[in-house]
Amino acid sequence: MLADAPVLVVGAGPAGLAAAIELARHGVAVQLVERRTRLSSHPRATVLSLRSMEIVRAWGLEADVRARSVADVDWRMLRADTLAAAAAGTALEVGYPSAEQSRMISPTEPSCVAQDDVEPLLLAHLRAAGGRVALGTEVTSIVTTAGGVTVHVRDVRTGTAAAVHAGYVVAADGARSTLRRALGIELVGPDDLMAGFTTLFRAPLWDVVGRHRHVIYSVADGAVLPAGRGDRWLLGHAGDPAAPPDARAVAEVVRARAGVAGLPVRIEQSRFFSAAAQIAEAWRCGRVFLAGDAAHRVTPRGGTGLNLALHDGYDLGWKLAWVLRGWAPPALLDSYEADRRPVVEHTARRSADPNGSLRPPETEVAADLGGRVRHAWSGGESTLDLLGLGLTLFSARDDPPPAARPPVTVRRLDPIAARAVGAPVLVRSDGSLVAIPAKAS
Repeated sequence: MLADAPVLVVGAGPAGLAAAIELARHGVAVQLVERRTRLSSHPRATVLSLRSMEIVRAWGLEADVRARSVADVDWRMLRADTLAAAAAGTALEVGYPSAEQSRMISPTEPSCVAQDDVEPLLLAHLRAAGGRVALGTEVTSIVTTAGGVTVHVRDVRTGTAAAVHAGYVVAADGARSTLRRALGIELVGPDDLMAGFTTLFRAPLWDVVGRHRHVIYSVADGAVLPAGRGDRWLLGHAGDPAAPPDARAVAEVVRARAGVAGLPVRIEQSRFFSAAAQIAEAWRCGRVFLAGDAAHRVTPRGGTGLNLALHDGYDLGWKLAWVLRGWAPPALLDSYEADRRPVVEHTARRSADPNGSLRPPETEVAADLGGRVRHAWSGGESTLDLLGLGLTLFSARDDPPPAARPPVTVRRLDPIAARAVGAPVLVRSDGSLVAIPAKAS
């Protein structure tokens, strides 16, 4: 059921769901529309980064994500002749911190989890938080004015047309974004850098690799990735985009890469993909904001697309909420692209590099986490767990909250944690430090 709302989110991928969840979390009514009648059952990505897990932890979903994740994986890529020869393979860093490294800087760690397991979880969480969702609803046109946006939509099942009025629109409708094209915004950067198929299949490959459990395997001329709990896997391979892959032939490719001639393989589905390293020339047109693949396209190298999209939506969601609740001036929205573009540019360059998957964790973790407040334990809780929806003042004593427009939550830390974060510090809801307002004389 459709309703006018302060914010309309177009697209139920990671960016759209994250934006809508943050808006609902901050008490802002949100309407989400999605052209598909149901979410994809194909795992286009298989990793939530350290920062992504911090975000889902803030939403109270960490345990749910872990329940859908592959446990105890080595966060390096294993390069081997076959999976059966994993013991003789070479482990290579691909930008993710190990569990031990994660514990030094965060209350959580990355998760090896399939995107098609994450998205339904986020959608259910959004609905439980009061967000309105209309699946099977496509955008046909958009009209922007100084005071708001009118989006014309159509029910893909019945053909019924309707109009939704919103103060702002989040265009998270994918790489071929209808809204981006309607606004005349171009993508800039190299196209057609990679193309091929990813095939979802089931086979007992954990038995084949034994104790050599890795987040990704580089075998022969392609990749094999765990795609959720159990014997669910993704195969990356070449193919003719004009002809769907033959299941029997693909099963033989799996057996060849596994190095096990009689391996039982069940092919479930194949999906063609083409990849680019492109960024939209602008991420905003008046009251419409691009997010996720609508704002940028990256190749699968480094496994960053899902995480970039999630972070876009999260960042835009809380900033829209602060403006709509009167906690910040509209100028805050200008910081969305300013904050996110440098990270996306870094990632796009990495994804365009033929060796872009091979990066040390220290460089990629810095880009992933950004400038958020340091993690430190205090009274059994992480400083990241203590962040409020407005501003948070971390202090070593009972300081009064400063005069500030968003509400301020004061968190008294134990002396060691206070020293670790440099208290007193004032922090936004995303963990970024801001200047403490001077007291009036």
